[in-house]
Amino acid sequence: MNPYEANPDNIPPTDRYADVPLYGRYRPQPTDFVPDAKHINRTTPEALEYWSTVLAKCTESTRIYENQDGGRDVFALGGVIVKSSHLKELLQGRRAHRDYSYADANEVEAIALARTVLDGTTKVPRVYFAAKVNGRDVFVQERIPGVGLNVAWQYISQRQKTSFKQQAREILQRLRTITPTVETSRRSYVIPDPDPVEHRGIQELEREIIFAEDNKDSDLSLMHNDVSQSNCIVDNDRIVGLVDWEMAGFFGWKTAASVHTQIRTPKRENFAAINLPEEMLSDILFWNDLYDVE
Repeated sequence: MNPYEANPDNIPPTDRYADVPLYGRYRPQPTDFVPDAKHINRTTPEALEYWSTVLAKCTESTRIYENQDGGRDVFALGGVIVKSSHLKELLQGRRAHRDYSYADANEVEAIALARTVLDGTTKVPRVYFAAKVNGRDVFVQERIPGVGLNVAWQYISQRQKTSFKQQAREILQRLRTITPTVETSRRSYVIPDPDPVEHRGIQELEREIIFAEDNKDSDLSLMHNDVSQSNCIVDNDRIVGLVDWEMAGFFGWKTAASVHTQIRTPKRENFAAINLPEEMLSDILFWNDLYDVE
C-alpha cells in the first residue's frame, strides 16, 4: 500500500481509517469545491449569505469529525476544511457554548507569522473565512494536498518515521526564530486569551504548565503547540504542510515540550494493563520525545 495514496477508491478495507475515506487524505481534483474569491474573508450581507450556502454543502457525507460535546464538527469539502456546528439544531454538551473567536483569530495570526519562515518549505493553510454565520462561529481554511502522518503511519518504515520526526524538529526550530514584536516577559497565545480553558477547551493542567508563575523560562519564541502526527501533512517522505494553529503562542521550547509530553502524547503507564509487545508500545510512544534535542 502506498502510504501517500489519497484516492478513496484505492483505500483497502483493512485501513485504519477506511470508514472515513475523506479524513487525512486529499488529492485535488478539477471538480473540487473552491471558495468564490470575492467572498473570501468578507462579512458583508452578501458574503454571509454565500458562506451560508457553503455550509449547506457540508453534510454528514463530508463530515470527517463529529464533536460529541456540542462543539464544532469538521468537514472536508473539496479544497477546503470547514469547522462548524450548523448540523446541530440544539447545542448541548460541555463545549456547546464555547466561544471560538479567540482560537480562530489566533490561528489566523499564527499562520501569518509561520508563513514568514516556512513558506517554500512547509505549507500552512490559507484562511478563507473566520466569523459567525447565523450566530455560530465558522472557520474555513485551505485543504493542503497530502496525507496526515497519522494516516500514513501504518504503512511507513522505521527509517521513514525517524526522518519525519527530524523534519518536524527542523520545522519547530524555524518557528523558534519568531519572537514577539513587542517586548514582554509573559507567555501568551499569539492573540492573548483571558480564559483558554473556556475558549479552547484545554485542561487546567495545560493552563498551569503554560502560565504558572513559577515557570521562569525566558524563551518566548513561537511554538505551534500541537505538533501531533495528525497535524503534519506528508507526501513522498516529506512534511509538506502543518495545520491546526489555534494553540500556537509565544511559549518557548521547554514549555511546549512540557505540554507535548504531559498533554498531547500517550503515556506508557496507560498501557500497563494491556500487556502490549514492546515493539508496538515503542511505536505508539515514538513521537513523545519530539522536543528532546541537544
